[in-house]
Parts: sequence; C-alpha cells; structure tokens
Amino acid sequence: MEQAAGTKSRDASFWLVVAAASAGAFAVAYNTTAVMTALPAMKSDLDLDVDTLQWVINIYMLFGAATLAAMGHFGDSFGMLRIFVSGLAFFALGSIAIACADAEILLLVGRAFQGLGIAAVMASSVALISRSTPADERASAHGVWAAAVALGFALGPQIGGALTDGISWRAIFVLDLAILGTAALLSLWVVRAGLTPAVLDSGKRTDFAGIVLLFVTLAPFLYALTCGPLYGWTSMQALGLFALTLLAGAGFATWELHTTDPLIRFGFFRYRNYLAATAGMFLGGFTQIGILFFVNYFIQAPEGLGFSALQAGLALLPFTLVMFMVSLAAPHTIPPKTYGIWATVSMIALAIGFWLMHGVDHQTAFQDIWWRLTFIGVGVGLTMTLLPRIGLNALPDTNAGQGSGVLNTCLYSGLAVGTALGAVVAAQIKRHVVEPVVDGLGGTLPDPHALKVTLVHGSQSQVAKALAQLPSGDAAKIESALLRAFDDGFSGVMILMTGASLIGVVLCAALIRSRTTPS
Repeated sequence: MEQAAGTKSRDASFWLVVAAASAGAFAVAYNTTAVMTALPAMKSDLDLDVDTLQWVINIYMLFGAATLAAMGHFGDSFGMLRIFVSGLAFFALGSIAIACADAEILLLVGRAFQGLGIAAVMASSVALISRSTPADERASAHGVWAAAVALGFALGPQIGGALTDGISWRAIFVLDLAILGTAALLSLWVVRAGLTPAVLDSGKRTDFAGIVLLFVTLAPFLYALTCGPLYGWTSMQALGLFALTLLAGAGFATWELHTTDPLIRFGFFRYRNYLAATAGMFLGGFTQIGILFFVNYFIQAPEGLGFSALQAGLALLPFTLVMFMVSLAAPHTIPPKTYGIWATVSMIALAIGFWLMHGVDHQTAFQDIWWRLTFIGVGVGLTMTLLPRIGLNALPDTNAGQGSGVLNTCLYSGLAVGTALGAVVAAQIKRHVVEPVVDGLGGTLPDPHALKVTLVHGSQSQVAKALAQLPSGDAAKIESALLRAFDDGFSGVMILMTGASLIGVVLCAALIRSRTTPS
C-alpha cells in the first residue's frame, strides 16, 4: 500500500491526503462528544449502574491510551496510511457492536474496539499530513485537520442530542459508519493516486512487551479507582490493584529504558517543550472530561437541570462554538515564539471556567451558566491547538509518528484518569451526604448497609426499587439527601478540575521556551 509520494505530493493533490485524514479525525471526534450527550439515555435504556456508566467512557479511553503510542510506532514502521485505514475499520466494528448492544457486555466490547480505532486514527492522521504536505503548506494543512476535529467536537453534542431525542442513541453509531465509509473511500483514492508517504523506519521491531506493560499499568489503576469507593480503599481488591499498577509501571519504565526499539522513548523528555506538551496534554484531557461528561451529565440529569439530550447539546453551544472559533483562529494569529505564553493562558482560562462552575447547582438558571462555559471553550481550544504543535516541533520529523502517539496517549490517559477521579470525588461526597441520613432512620431498615451501597452505586431502577420499599417519609428524606449530594458532588468535581488546571498553569509557565526545533 505504501509508496513514495514523489512529485505529486508537492502540488495541490496533497489536499486529498488532508481530506482523508480530516474525515477520519472528524468521525472519531464527533462520536466522542455525541456519545457523552447520549450517556443518560444509554444509562436509562440499558439500566446501567453508575460504575458501569463510568466504564463506558473509561474502557474507550483505556484502549485508546494504551495503544496510541503503539499506533504511532506502527505508523513509523509499516506506514501511516495502513494504520489509518486499520483505525477506521476498528472504529466501524465498534460502532456496529454498540448499535446492536442489548446489554452492557456488548456495549463495553464495542467501546473497546472504538478505543483501538481512535488510537490508530489520531496517532496516524497528524503524521500522515506532516509527511505528505510541502513545508510551505503544512501549517494550512494542519489547520484544516484541527478545524475538522474542532468541528466534530463542536457538532457532536447537537447531532448526538438530536439523534437521541428524534430516533435513538443507537443512530449515533449508524451515522459513524457513513462518515467512516467516506474517509475509507478517500483513503482508497489516495492510494490509487500514488500520494501515500514513504515508510521512514521499516526496520523497527514492535515493542509488544511495552504495549502489554502499559495496558497492565493503566487498567488496574482505573479499576482500583472504581473499587475504592465500593469496597473501601484499604480493601484487598483496591490495595492489590494499586500494587499491580506500581509493579507494572516500574516494569514498563525499566523495559522502555533498556529495550532497543521502545514504545516510548524517554529520551524525548529531555526536550523541555516536549515534556511540557505531554504533561499539558494529560491535564488537558483530565479537565476536558469535566465539561464533556460531568457538566453534560449535570445538564441532563433529573437531579440537575433536567434537560433533554437535544437541549443539552444546544446548552453546550457556548462552549463548543468558542472552542471551534479559537481552534480556527489560533494557528493563524499566534506566533510560534509566543506559544508558551498562550498555552499558559489556556490553562488559566480553564481554571477560571471550572471555578465559576463550582458554584452552580440544580436551582441555577441556565442564563447564569452559559457565559461560564465560554471560558472553558477558550481553554480547550487553545490547549488542543497549541500543545501538539509545541511537542512535535521539539522532535525530529523521523519521530513524528511516535511523538504524536505519545502526546495522544497522554491526552487519553488524562481523559480516563479524569473520569475515574471525578467519579471518585462525586461518589465520596455522595456517600458522606447520604449515609448519615440513612443512619438517622434508625431501626426501621432491614439492611442499612445494602441500602447505602445501592443509593451510591446502584442503577436508576435499583435506587427506585429501594426507595419504593421504604415508608414515604423516609423515602422523602433520602430523596432530599440525594439531591443535595448531587449538587455537592458536582461542585467537588469542578473544584478538582480547577486544581488540575492550576497545575497546568505552573507547568506551562515553567517549562515551555520559545525554541521550536530539537537541540
């Protein structure tokens, strides 16, 4: 499939490569935010409990994060277009499985396949453009790709909400197939036109041990964060998972430092800008989940604003429109020498936005909420536009695929950890609010401990069934406590996101320098 692009990649025909890469990136970006809007409907339709709902996000991010660096490595070794098309296929298989899911198992399997797909598409698409585009057109080409991603993120909540309310949440995944099919046809056209870039490093060995060790580091850590609130942080389950995380993490670092062809070259981190970009991408992902999932869920939840899926998508327009406009404008208006300043500004904007959101509760009118979302839109737009450029500009072109993979690994690791830690904060606050109320009901309850677990971790039907078995007065007290716990939990998550943003402010200000080429 792969062959030298030759002179054809030097004329206007390189835009065909840009179109294919942008279409694939749009598909996975659109799906990411559309699914977030549909999660409450999926939770209700499949009767998912809180922990399973969290894993609908986490398993997607986990498989993406664990394989992103590997996909960049595969792209360097076997060809970016091969990996790109493989990603489209994986994502399509996942979409088919989810559209057909009637229980949580098939849903989670489909999300895992989508995680593999987004890893391949995102790791290869940027590098594919970089290697196919003349140097004097590269900024414009990357701008088109960034605009496609931003547009996908921006339109996802509205399209996902409209499909969920008008047809079904399953229609989101059917639409995936149409967009992915378009990207696949454009990729076939690229091959027939002889526009694919040459393989730069076909002699590399695949670091399968590194892939496994990275997965075994991330998966137990995320599952431990789920088990901690349920079984206790000192339980054997939680402690064992954390111990496995530490052992696997140490093994991963040791292996990567000594193997000939590592999955992640730790030597890249000697470049301050690349180190800042990877840390910033992790924190960017960590905070993005605050708006994509937690704010989105708050807007739709009956205990929150109670909006429909379509209304929630429209309610997020202040965030998505600002993010889209900033993503388009930033590459053309911000000089590379000032990237560090504006990356710091992006983190400040995130901190301001999330701090303003921490004071919102279910009684807050939306007229007093929308303007707060614009700060987060500015922060996300600048972060996602500038940090990848800062990181990749610090590396040699021959390491573009691997470098891009590591940057995206950090992004999706941040999304996964942000989901898990945000859920931990919300669950802990909910437990501290609800448990005293249950204890205050005295001896009227047959099994107070089981009731506490159900109220904090149960599905909607399980909570409703538990409340139906209680006297009306006791049920009313618990319902009031659940409402208060929801507000307090949301506030706690917003404070967590504010703290992560402030860490990003310090890191960007301290590490990023104006130098943009490897030294």
